[in-house]
Amino acid sequence: MIFVGIDISKLSFDVAVLIDGKYQSRQFENKQSGFLKLSQWIKSFKKTAYFCLEATGIYGLALAKHLYQTNQKVIVANPLQTHAFAKMEMARNKTDKADAMSIARYCQYLFNRGGIVKSLFIPRSAAFERVQFLVTRLDQLSKMKSQENNRSGVSLDKAAARSIGSMLTFIDKQIVVIKKEITMIIKQDEQLTVQLKLLVSINGIGDKTAWALLAYIGDISLFENSKQISSYAGLNPSIDQSGTSLNRSSLSKTGSTRLRKSLYMPAMVAVRYNPLMLAFYNKLLTKGKPKKVALIAVMRKLLVLAFGVLKSGKPFDVNYQH
Repeated sequence: MIFVGIDISKLSFDVAVLIDGKYQSRQFENKQSGFLKLSQWIKSFKKTAYFCLEATGIYGLALAKHLYQTNQKVIVANPLQTHAFAKMEMARNKTDKADAMSIARYCQYLFNRGGIVKSLFIPRSAAFERVQFLVTRLDQLSKMKSQENNRSGVSLDKAAARSIGSMLTFIDKQIVVIKKEITMIIKQDEQLTVQLKLLVSINGIGDKTAWALLAYIGDISLFENSKQISSYAGLNPSIDQSGTSLNRSSLSKTGSTRLRKSLYMPAMVAVRYNPLMLAFYNKLLTKGKPKKVALIAVMRKLLVLAFGVLKSGKPFDVNYQH
């Protein structure tokens, strides 16, 4: 039995093979030829292999799918869990090679505790992957539009102003095209249609936010509870404490920036139109919390509600009592 830890980056990936308590390490290019070289190397050990890599977005998806398609046992782990495991081990080195070795030990840990089979990777549907890519593109276009709008306000040259106007028109058209494509994909996929309906049942969450939640949360099964998903979004509080001195509590901001940002405007809407969120928001203000802190708490609450409806398969009910 061997355990293969993989640390992914954009252009390459580091691999650590844990065999009989010792490590063998190599680095490969993050492309098809690198995947094939990895497979050939692992075959040379002539032992059953368990591969483990972190769910870090598109950089590792192609490799995970390649391993799955070649009938390998692969785990795409929640990075919060692998990082917690590394902290538990009090790992001191922070390099790609050391991270791959830590992931290999995490893989062995899963196997030893008997939880590795239920953690095995199964690719999401092609429709889901398309939604992920298109939602990311929609965010990129929105950012480009904001940048061009900022430029239009300070441009003193007529030709430059016309160019900015043309670019804004083009971006707006592309946004319409992407939105139509996402809508069509979701309508044609039964699971995505159900998940979308669950999410928009929460007052304050519209189609665009629901798309973002589906894309940036990814595989909901990777999260065991609401605390994990809050941490993943970077919406969990981070406390600065030394001895008996509590200096401050702030937002950790260590998770998915895109997921976190996608909840800001919905939180603004929710405190106006969602009775539960309005009551929650006002309660925090009554306790003396600043408006920004209260709004962040609403963002976290919305994410927890989204997690709840996706996990339970039941729409949001404002009258539900725990």
